[in-house]
Amino acid sequence: MKYLLNICLVLLITFLGTTSFAQAKNDMAELSKTNANHQILAQVKGEWAFTGKHTFAGGKHKPIEFAGSMTGKDLWDGRYFTTEVTGQDIPMPWSDGKLVTLHETMLLGYDNVKKKFVASYINNEFETGIIPLEGSYDSATKVITYDGETLSPPQPNLPSGAMRKFHALLKFIDNDHYILEWHEGIGGKELFDTVLNFTRK
Repeated sequence: MKYLLNICLVLLITFLGTTSFAQAKNDMAELSKTNANHQILAQVKGEWAFTGKHTFAGGKHKPIEFAGSMTGKDLWDGRYFTTEVTGQDIPMPWSDGKLVTLHETMLLGYDNVKKKFVASYINNEFETGIIPLEGSYDSATKVITYDGETLSPPQPNLPSGAMRKFHALLKFIDNDHYILEWHEGIGGKELFDTVLNFTRK
């Protein structure tokens, strides 16, 4: 009898282990698939023109208006999306007064495990790092709200290790228009707001 009980126990453990493994494998397969959240991001695909404005906190500087173009692409059958912005020629902090074409790139995705919209941002003006962002989508307003932070370079009147905070809103208006709002602050102080209005070409 004891022998039979041991055999039954081994078979039960084997069955449960196989079932758990099969379920885990199935769950992983489902999580690896793109879904409706990726389709939301697919709206950025195509060729776009934009106008934009930088507004500085406290009104110490005049707002800066600018324009440019953007190309939105999908990667790997809609698993990720990129937006590649080409702006105007401006003097960069590192260019010794020479005019350089502004470039900005965002990588957009939806993380099925975190259940979060994720993004990363780079440009050739100030950044040498990569700014990470995470957020959620409001279907009623058609807005993805992102937040992120990264270490600030040394700044006057700020302690070492201060963090730059980012708050971004990706607003889908219709098939041919969307808006990106970008808010940035350091050490609890707002620095500037940027609004980009995109129109499909």
